[in-house]
Amino acid sequence: MSQAETSVQSVTPLERARQWVSQSLTQENQITAYLEPLIQVVLPGWTTDAVRSKVIQVRPETNDVYTLVIRPGKRWKGFKAGQHLQITAEQNGSLQTRFFSVSSAPAYFKKTGLIEMSIRVQEGGRVTPWLRDAFAAGGICNLSPAEGDFTLPEGNQPVLMIAGGSGITPFRSMLSQMAASGDKRDAHLMFYVRDASNALFQEEFEKIAAEHDNIRVTFMNSAEKGVFSAEHIKEICPDFAERKVMICGPTPMIQLVRQVVSGEGVSADNIMFEYFGAAPIELDRADAKDAYVSFEKGGVAAMSSAENPVSLLELAEQNGLKPLAGCRVGVCHQCKCTKKSGVVLNTLTGQYSDTGREDIQLCVSVPVNDVVLDV
Repeated sequence: MSQAETSVQSVTPLERARQWVSQSLTQENQITAYLEPLIQVVLPGWTTDAVRSKVIQVRPETNDVYTLVIRPGKRWKGFKAGQHLQITAEQNGSLQTRFFSVSSAPAYFKKTGLIEMSIRVQEGGRVTPWLRDAFAAGGICNLSPAEGDFTLPEGNQPVLMIAGGSGITPFRSMLSQMAASGDKRDAHLMFYVRDASNALFQEEFEKIAAEHDNIRVTFMNSAEKGVFSAEHIKEICPDFAERKVMICGPTPMIQLVRQVVSGEGVSADNIMFEYFGAAPIELDRADAKDAYVSFEKGGVAAMSSAENPVSLLELAEQNGLKPLAGCRVGVCHQCKCTKKSGVVLNTLTGQYSDTGREDIQLCVSVPVNDVVLDV
């Protein structure tokens, strides 16, 4: 059965009737697509794709990290520990969207109706410092559904969590949920911090570890101990090879940890990781070639260097185009466009596209050969 046949047969008679009514009245497949801009006149930022929610508090954690305490709207469906979501807010008449992990536990949401997102202020960033100031007295934001697969594995396999900086946030959610739910799997957290003043949630983690024999937490002060190494993991968690290794933090740290633990015999199936930022561009150097990229609507053509590749979004911006974009790391899908021909590499999944027409995301796509885009 072809994809087209599957798509048609998957639409129920009721759904077809709804589409017919909507198209008859509004020329849109869904009536919400017609109503959305009208409602936004009264409620700026309102959207059918997200849930209007209320920021209750901005709580400082360190000099450059703060936590947003948010009460999601009733339509919000909840999350699994470790997942992330998009937060959208209006800044000077335009909507700004960024994604962050939920740093609190699902059990906390169930009990209080609140979630927390702990955010590091990015040096030179436009949005992360603005969110802190804009919501100092509370306010309204939009939350997307939670998503992401960086969650505790099924079963009881012991885990080793290795975090750096603000990469601690999904692990805070996981360990808090383990403590609240009585999860008895063995978990060991190695948390690398710049110095003692940046040891986020230290008292909270130490309390969890003191109350639960199956949870251990080790703070690694990089100013004193240096960066992650094979010696560290052998000393701190000697049975690491028997565990699922979960890594979250800056890109260089993730690459280092993956290289070290793989070299120490941990299989790829037992390594999970999530980048806090854009995934690194890793083209096969043996096959890499300069690529000609045509941005048809913009009337611009550019060469992509195989030696120093950048995403199609960056290439477009370097050549004076301003395509719609949001998170810039492959989550929000605002930069989705149609590739008319050519092959691209998705740096988020590591998958190569087909040669023909298909939708891609500019921010995580790198040209492998000549590419034509409907941009």
